[in-house]
Amino acid sequence: MYNVFYGNDKIKARSQAQKMVAAAKKKHTNAAFFKLNTDNFSENKLDELISNQGLFYSGSIVFCDNLCEEEENSNILLKKVKEIKESPNFFIFLEGKINKKELEKLEKNGEKIEEFILPLRKLTEKEELAQKGEKISFFKFTDAFGAKDKKELWTLYQDALSEGVPAEEVHGILFWQLKSMLSAVRSGDASEAGLNPYVYTKAKSYAKNFGDKKLKEISSQFFQMYHEAHRGKIDFPIALERFILSL
Repeated sequence: MYNVFYGNDKIKARSQAQKMVAAAKKKHTNAAFFKLNTDNFSENKLDELISNQGLFYSGSIVFCDNLCEEEENSNILLKKVKEIKESPNFFIFLEGKINKKELEKLEKNGEKIEEFILPLRKLTEKEELAQKGEKISFFKFTDAFGAKDKKELWTLYQDALSEGVPAEEVHGILFWQLKSMLSAVRSGDASEAGLNPYVYTKAKSYAKNFGDKKLKEISSQFFQMYHEAHRGKIDFPIALERFILSL
Protein backbone atom coordinates (compact mmCIF):
# COMPACT_ATOMS: atom_id res chain seq x y z
CA MET A 1 0.00 0.00 0.00
CA TYR A 2 1.03 3.62 -0.24
CA ASN A 3 0.26 7.13 1.00
CA VAL A 4 0.97 10.34 -0.90
CA PHE A 5 1.72 13.80 0.51
CA TYR A 6 2.06 16.59 -2.02
CA GLY A 7 1.50 20.28 -2.76
CA ASN A 8 3.21 23.64 -3.01
CA ASP A 9 3.52 23.92 0.77
CA LYS A 10 6.60 21.74 0.69
CA ILE A 11 7.49 22.28 4.34
CA LYS A 12 4.16 20.99 5.66
CA ALA A 13 4.02 18.16 3.12
CA ARG A 14 7.51 16.98 4.09
CA SER A 15 6.72 17.29 7.79
CA GLN A 16 3.61 15.14 7.42
CA ALA A 17 5.43 12.56 5.32
CA GLN A 18 8.23 12.35 7.90
CA LYS A 19 5.67 11.90 10.68
CA MET A 20 4.16 9.02 8.73
CA VAL A 21 7.61 7.45 8.29
CA ALA A 22 8.32 7.82 12.03
CA ALA A 23 4.96 6.30 12.96
CA ALA A 24 5.53 3.35 10.61
CA LYS A 25 9.00 2.73 12.06
CA LYS A 26 7.62 2.84 15.59
CA LYS A 27 4.83 0.40 14.76
CA HIS A 28 7.06 -1.98 12.77
CA THR A 29 10.30 -1.89 14.74
CA ASN A 30 11.94 -4.66 12.73
CA ALA A 31 10.99 -3.33 9.32
CA ALA A 32 13.77 -2.32 6.98
CA PHE A 33 13.77 1.30 5.83
CA PHE A 34 14.63 2.44 2.31
CA LYS A 35 14.71 5.92 0.80
CA LEU A 36 14.41 6.53 -2.92
CA ASN A 37 15.21 9.83 -4.60
CA THR A 38 16.09 10.96 -8.11
CA ASP A 39 19.74 10.02 -7.54
CA ASN A 40 19.26 6.34 -6.63
CA PHE A 41 15.94 5.52 -8.30
CA SER A 42 15.63 2.94 -11.07
CA GLU A 43 12.89 0.65 -12.30
CA ASN A 44 14.85 -2.40 -11.17
CA LYS A 45 15.27 -0.93 -7.69
CA LEU A 46 11.54 -0.21 -7.50
CA ASP A 47 10.65 -3.76 -8.63
CA GLU A 48 12.95 -5.14 -5.96
CA LEU A 49 11.31 -3.06 -3.22
CA ILE A 50 7.79 -3.89 -4.41
CA SER A 51 8.33 -7.65 -4.15
CA ASN A 52 11.04 -7.91 -1.49
CA GLN A 53 10.00 -9.28 1.91
CA GLY A 54 12.45 -10.01 4.70
CA LEU A 55 12.81 -13.24 6.63
CA PHE A 56 12.28 -11.68 10.05
CA TYR A 57 9.78 -8.90 9.32
CA SER A 58 6.49 -8.58 7.49
CA GLY A 59 7.46 -5.71 5.22
CA SER A 60 9.67 -2.72 4.46
CA ILE A 61 9.05 1.01 4.73
CA VAL A 62 9.95 2.83 1.53
CA PHE A 63 10.13 6.62 1.48
CA CYS A 64 9.98 8.04 -2.07
CA ASP A 65 11.25 11.62 -2.09
CA ASN A 66 10.05 13.76 -5.03
CA LEU A 67 10.54 11.07 -7.66
CA CYS A 68 7.95 12.63 -10.00
CA GLU A 69 10.21 15.65 -10.49
CA GLU A 70 11.64 13.69 -13.42
CA GLU A 71 9.20 12.61 -16.13
CA GLU A 72 10.89 9.25 -16.68
CA ASN A 73 10.55 8.37 -13.01
CA SER A 74 6.92 9.50 -13.00
CA ASN A 75 6.10 7.27 -15.97
CA ILE A 76 7.65 4.27 -14.23
CA LEU A 77 5.72 4.92 -11.02
CA LEU A 78 2.38 5.35 -12.80
CA LYS A 79 2.97 2.08 -14.57
CA LYS A 80 3.60 0.32 -11.25
CA VAL A 81 0.96 1.85 -8.96
CA LYS A 82 -1.21 -1.27 -8.81
CA GLU A 83 1.82 -3.38 -7.95
CA ILE A 84 2.86 -0.87 -5.29
CA LYS A 85 -0.66 -0.97 -3.85
CA GLU A 86 -0.57 -4.75 -3.61
CA SER A 87 2.98 -4.88 -2.26
CA PRO A 88 3.55 -6.21 1.27
CA ASN A 89 5.75 -3.17 1.78
CA PHE A 90 4.57 0.28 2.82
CA PHE A 91 5.38 3.15 0.43
CA ILE A 92 5.23 6.82 1.39
CA PHE A 93 5.44 9.35 -1.44
CA LEU A 94 6.41 12.98 -1.00
CA GLU A 95 5.89 15.19 -4.04
CA GLY A 96 5.65 18.86 -4.95
CA LYS A 97 3.38 19.61 -7.87
CA ILE A 98 1.47 16.64 -9.31
CA ASN A 99 -0.23 16.91 -12.69
CA LYS A 100 -3.81 15.74 -13.29
CA LYS A 101 -2.80 12.44 -14.90
CA GLU A 102 -0.47 11.54 -12.03
CA LEU A 103 -3.01 12.54 -9.40
CA GLU A 104 -5.86 10.52 -10.92
CA LYS A 105 -3.70 7.39 -11.10
CA LEU A 106 -2.37 7.81 -7.56
CA GLU A 107 -5.81 8.57 -6.08
CA LYS A 108 -7.30 5.49 -7.73
CA ASN A 109 -4.89 3.14 -5.95
CA GLY A 110 -3.58 4.99 -2.91
CA GLU A 111 -4.78 4.59 0.66
CA LYS A 112 -4.29 8.23 1.63
CA ILE A 113 -3.64 11.18 -0.67
CA GLU A 114 -3.16 14.52 1.08
CA GLU A 115 -2.47 17.90 -0.51
CA PHE A 116 -0.81 20.83 1.26
CA ILE A 117 -1.45 24.26 -0.21
CA LEU A 118 0.22 27.50 0.74
CA PRO A 119 -2.34 30.15 1.70
CA LEU A 120 -2.84 32.82 -0.93
CA ARG A 121 -1.18 36.10 -0.05
CA LYS A 122 -0.30 39.29 -1.81
CA LEU A 123 3.26 39.28 -3.08
CA THR A 124 5.59 41.92 -1.73
CA GLU A 125 6.88 44.50 -4.17
CA LYS A 126 10.30 42.81 -4.19
CA GLU A 127 8.71 39.43 -4.96
CA GLU A 128 6.68 40.92 -7.82
CA LEU A 129 9.79 42.55 -9.25
CA ALA A 130 11.77 39.33 -8.84
CA GLN A 131 9.15 37.44 -10.86
CA LYS A 132 9.83 39.88 -13.70
CA GLY A 133 13.59 39.53 -13.25
CA GLU A 134 13.87 43.10 -11.97
CA LYS A 135 15.22 44.69 -8.79
CA ILE A 136 13.74 48.18 -9.00
CA SER A 137 10.44 49.70 -10.10
CA PHE A 138 10.92 51.61 -13.35
CA PHE A 139 7.76 53.68 -12.99
CA LYS A 140 8.34 54.58 -9.34
CA PHE A 141 11.58 56.25 -10.43
CA THR A 142 10.02 58.04 -13.39
CA ASP A 143 7.06 59.25 -11.33
CA ALA A 144 9.25 60.52 -8.47
CA PHE A 145 11.49 62.33 -10.97
CA GLY A 146 8.57 63.85 -12.87
CA ALA A 147 6.93 65.00 -9.65
CA LYS A 148 10.25 66.50 -8.46
CA ASP A 149 9.85 64.46 -5.29
CA LYS A 150 13.46 64.68 -4.13
CA LYS A 151 12.94 62.68 -0.94
CA GLU A 152 11.17 59.78 -2.67
CA LEU A 153 13.66 59.70 -5.53
CA TRP A 154 16.64 59.72 -3.17
CA THR A 155 15.10 56.88 -1.11
CA LEU A 156 14.46 54.84 -4.25
CA TYR A 157 18.03 55.47 -5.38
CA GLN A 158 19.50 54.29 -2.06
CA ASP A 159 17.35 51.16 -2.20
CA ALA A 160 18.54 50.51 -5.76
CA LEU A 161 22.20 50.84 -4.77
CA SER A 162 21.68 48.50 -1.81
CA GLU A 163 20.24 45.94 -4.27
CA GLY A 164 23.37 46.21 -6.40
CA VAL A 165 21.69 48.13 -9.22
CA PRO A 166 24.32 50.19 -11.13
CA ALA A 167 23.97 53.98 -11.08
CA GLU A 168 24.10 53.85 -14.88
CA GLU A 169 20.83 51.87 -14.94
CA VAL A 170 19.08 54.45 -12.76
CA HIS A 171 20.52 57.23 -14.93
CA GLY A 172 19.00 55.48 -17.96
CA ILE A 173 15.55 55.36 -16.35
CA LEU A 174 15.64 59.04 -15.43
CA PHE A 175 16.93 59.95 -18.89
CA TRP A 176 14.00 58.09 -20.45
CA GLN A 177 11.59 60.23 -18.41
CA LEU A 178 13.51 63.37 -19.31
CA LYS A 179 13.27 62.57 -23.03
CA SER A 180 9.54 61.81 -22.64
CA MET A 181 8.94 65.19 -21.01
CA LEU A 182 10.93 67.01 -23.68
CA SER A 183 9.07 65.20 -26.46
CA ALA A 184 5.71 65.92 -24.83
CA VAL A 185 6.24 69.70 -24.54
CA ARG A 186 7.55 69.94 -28.10
CA SER A 187 4.67 67.98 -29.68
CA GLY A 188 0.99 68.57 -30.24
CA ASP A 189 -0.13 65.05 -29.41
CA ALA A 190 1.05 61.58 -28.41
CA SER A 191 1.44 60.41 -32.00
CA GLU A 192 3.69 63.32 -32.89
CA ALA A 193 5.72 62.79 -29.72
CA GLY A 194 6.07 59.08 -30.51
CA LEU A 195 4.73 58.17 -27.07
CA ASN A 196 1.95 56.02 -25.68
CA PRO A 197 -1.06 58.32 -24.96
CA TYR A 198 -0.91 57.58 -21.23
CA VAL A 199 2.83 58.22 -21.09
CA TYR A 200 2.39 61.39 -23.15
CA THR A 201 -0.26 62.80 -20.81
CA LYS A 202 1.81 62.10 -17.71
CA ALA A 203 5.01 63.42 -19.28
CA LYS A 204 3.31 66.65 -20.38
CA SER A 205 1.91 67.13 -16.89
CA TYR A 206 5.28 66.44 -15.24
CA ALA A 207 7.08 68.80 -17.63
CA LYS A 208 5.20 71.70 -16.04
CA ASN A 209 7.15 71.03 -12.83
CA PHE A 210 10.35 71.98 -14.64
CA GLY A 211 9.69 74.19 -17.62
CA ASP A 212 11.34 73.90 -21.02
CA LYS A 213 14.52 75.79 -20.03
CA LYS A 214 15.15 73.60 -16.97
CA LEU A 215 14.54 70.43 -18.94
CA LYS A 216 17.20 71.47 -21.46
CA GLU A 217 19.64 72.20 -18.62
CA ILE A 218 19.01 68.78 -17.10
CA SER A 219 19.51 67.17 -20.51
CA SER A 220 22.95 68.79 -20.77
CA GLN A 221 23.74 67.67 -17.21
CA PHE A 222 22.78 64.10 -18.02
CA PHE A 223 24.95 63.95 -21.14
CA GLN A 224 27.90 65.47 -19.31
CA MET A 225 27.47 63.17 -16.30
CA TYR A 226 27.35 60.06 -18.48
CA HIS A 227 30.44 60.90 -20.56
CA GLU A 228 32.56 62.14 -17.65
CA ALA A 229 31.72 59.05 -15.61
CA HIS A 230 32.79 56.79 -18.48
CA ARG A 231 36.03 58.74 -18.84
CA GLY A 232 36.71 58.22 -15.15
CA LYS A 233 36.53 61.93 -14.34
CA ILE A 234 33.67 61.59 -11.85
CA ASP A 235 32.15 58.91 -9.64
CA PHE A 236 28.86 57.99 -11.33
CA PRO A 237 26.88 57.02 -8.17
CA ILE A 238 27.93 60.17 -6.32
CA ALA A 239 27.29 62.44 -9.32
CA LEU A 240 23.79 61.01 -9.76
CA GLU A 241 23.04 61.40 -6.06
CA ARG A 242 24.12 65.04 -6.19
CA PHE A 243 21.79 65.60 -9.13
CA ILE A 244 18.87 64.03 -7.25
CA LEU A 245 19.53 66.21 -4.20
CA SER A 246 19.66 69.30 -6.40
CA LEU A 247 16.11 68.88 -7.68
